[in-house]
Amino acid sequence: MGRILAEASLPAAVGEWVQGWIGGRESLVSLVVSWRGAVELRVPDDGEISNPCGEKSLRAFEKAKKIFAGSALETFPDGSRVNVINPLPVSKGLATSTMDVAGTFAACAAYAGAKLSDERLFSLCASVEPSDGIMFDGLALVDHIKGELMERLPGPPPMTLVAVIPRRTLDTDVYRRDVSALKALRGYSREHERAYDILKRGLAAGNAALVASAATLSAEIQQGIMPKEEWDALVEARALTGALGIAAAHSGTASGLLYAPANKFGAELAEKWLADALRAKETGVATRQTPVLGGGVFSKKTGIRA
Repeated sequence: MGRILAEASLPAAVGEWVQGWIGGRESLVSLVVSWRGAVELRVPDDGEISNPCGEKSLRAFEKAKKIFAGSALETFPDGSRVNVINPLPVSKGLATSTMDVAGTFAACAAYAGAKLSDERLFSLCASVEPSDGIMFDGLALVDHIKGELMERLPGPPPMTLVAVIPRRTLDTDVYRRDVSALKALRGYSREHERAYDILKRGLAAGNAALVASAATLSAEIQQGIMPKEEWDALVEARALTGALGIAAAHSGTASGLLYAPANKFGAELAEKWLADALRAKETGVATRQTPVLGGGVFSKKTGIRA
C-alpha cells in the first residue's frame, strides 16, 4: 500500500456548446457532462504499479512541483508521482487531457495548501496544451489557446445527452496543425457570434431548446469545415426521436443528441437506433447517455494509506 498525498477530480466534456471565432478570437464553451476522472498525488510502495501517466500530465507535474513547492509546509516527498484514474478514451473530444492535466495541478496545489482559483487553474492547463473549460463553476467562454477566461456563464438547464463515441480519434494537436480548417473557422465569425448569442440567451432563460439550438448551429458550422461521418445518422435520429439538437466535439470525433428530461423514451430510442445504424458502417462505435452539467473541480489533501 502506498500513501495518497492529495487527490483531485474533474468532469468530462462531450465537445462544446459552441466553438469558433467569438469576441475577436478563437474560443469555446465546453459541453460538460457527468462522467469524471481523477488524479492522485501519491508515494507508492516499492514495487507498486501505478496507472500510466501521459506525457502532458508529467509536464504538468514537473511544473506544479516548481510552482507549489515554495507554498508547501513540507516539500514534495521523494518518489511522489501522479496516478491518473481516467476511464474515458482519449483523442475523442471528451476533455480527457484537460481532466488529467488540471487534476495534476489541482492535486499538487491541494497538497501544498495553496489556493488555486479556477481561472488560475485554467491558465496553468493552457500553458501545457489548449484546454477545455471544465474547471469553471457553471459554464464559461474561454480562450482555450491563451488560457484566458472571457466570460462566466450559468450552468445549463437539465438535459440528457446521447453521446456517440466512434473508434477513430483526432488529437487536438493534429487538428491545430490543419491550417485550412483554422482559416475556414475564422471566416464563420458572424455565425459563431450568433450561436454564442443564442447560447447566452438560452442559459439566462433556462431554456433548453434555445441552448440546444445554439449547439446545433455551432455543430452545423463545424460540419462544413471538418465533416463527421455520423452526421447524417444524427440528423435522422434527431427527427425520429424528438431531440432538441445536435452537439459535436469541434476538434474531436465525439458527437451526440440533446434531449429534454421528459423525453426519456426518445433518448433511449436514439441510443439504440444510433448504435445499430452506426455499427453497421463502423465497428467500435459506442453510444451512451449522460446528463449535461456545469463544470467545477474538487480537490483535497489526504495523506492516507491506500
